[in-house]
Amino acid sequence: MPSYLGEDCREPIVFPLGLAYIASMIDDSHELMGWDPNLEQDAMNKLKNVLESFNPDVVCVSFRNVDSVFSDCARSYYDPFVAMVKQIKQVLPHCKIVVGGAGFSIFAEEIMRRNPEIDYGIVSEGELSFPSLLKNFDHPERVKNLVMRKDGRVISTERGEFVEFDRLLRPKREYFDLEKYKRYPFAIGVQSSRGCMFGCIYCLHRFLMGRNYRLRSPKKVIDEIENLVFHHGINTFYFVDPVFNVPPDHSRELCREIKKRKLEIRWEGCFRPDFLNMNFMQEAVQAGCQLFDFSPDGASDEAMRILGKDMSINDIEKTINWASKVEEAKVAYEFVYDLPYANKSHIFGLMRLFPKIMSKCGRRLRYLTLTKMRVYPNTPLYLLALKQGKLDVHTDLLYPFYYKSHSSRNPCNIFPYLLRGSSIIFGTLCKRFTF
Repeated sequence: MPSYLGEDCREPIVFPLGLAYIASMIDDSHELMGWDPNLEQDAMNKLKNVLESFNPDVVCVSFRNVDSVFSDCARSYYDPFVAMVKQIKQVLPHCKIVVGGAGFSIFAEEIMRRNPEIDYGIVSEGELSFPSLLKNFDHPERVKNLVMRKDGRVISTERGEFVEFDRLLRPKREYFDLEKYKRYPFAIGVQSSRGCMFGCIYCLHRFLMGRNYRLRSPKKVIDEIENLVFHHGINTFYFVDPVFNVPPDHSRELCREIKKRKLEIRWEGCFRPDFLNMNFMQEAVQAGCQLFDFSPDGASDEAMRILGKDMSINDIEKTINWASKVEEAKVAYEFVYDLPYANKSHIFGLMRLFPKIMSKCGRRLRYLTLTKMRVYPNTPLYLLALKQGKLDVHTDLLYPFYYKSHSSRNPCNIFPYLLRGSSIIFGTLCKRFTF
């Protein structure tokens, strides 16, 4: 997939952690090779060379993001993905193509119907399903979480249980060129938990990973980080957990383990304001946290309730005060606009919160974002938009589709334009979204 959306819409480089976890589960009887097109300038031509030189029997493609996460310069990744799949089958017509990843899982059956070149798809986690498929190509119906073709139809096998995360082996990152990722700070992801108990109306975490937390032991997580530090010279990381500080006891133990081993690392992560306190923020900074990435989304209690955030404005304001007091703390805040309801209270909340964040946090503020809500199937937002007639069951959600409220005079719709002017004045605002 392309890594850039133009000079004003640069997406971060992200290490393919999911593929590295799957690689760790494949036995030594198979020869493996990893390749990331996001690191290449001329990916499609280089893909042809890679395929011809390695000549694999199976090509596993991870389709992670369906489209750009920047709502003001939306660009679909689906068409480049299709072009890549077609080229693989053209170069190696007899190889089996297996597709997985978050983006694929959201639209699994639809992507299979549209792309006959894909032989199999894996929904959600692939650490158990993919090795099982390698042993059962003659009987794929035995493999759980699989999407396949039978008698001209796309069918799905039984959904399996989520993996016991703590029992997985360390992800095998060495199949990819780690030296190239070192050029991009915080490109290397580390995962300490899977699952999410929160019910944000636009979010797919619970659909993809379940609502119950599956934790990896702090020792194993920091062993993994320590290996990357001492064997590969990597010292910046991003915790890709849906929320790093939930449950809080687990995340605090991670911080303490980092300090115990005296690892000189820098890391970032997503935090819930309502599961944080000033002492925890200090502990995280001492353990190398470079960014507390908050996604309150709403700017009023009413907006929070509608968005399913289960927190209050008071929780956000506490983090603003702590950030101004905790030495070396850096923060970021992400909000959405154009809500289903409560846009009036939301816009007034934004106008009150934004100046407060910028004035109290000052240089400790890394960025503020304001984005529209992308509508995905299997979310409460999709059901609401369907009920309101903003889409129907035939709407093509594989391409960027953002929620738009009833009122064309909604004041939230002019707020991004006001922000663009403010970004020049304050010099702290930029557009970024992490998902």
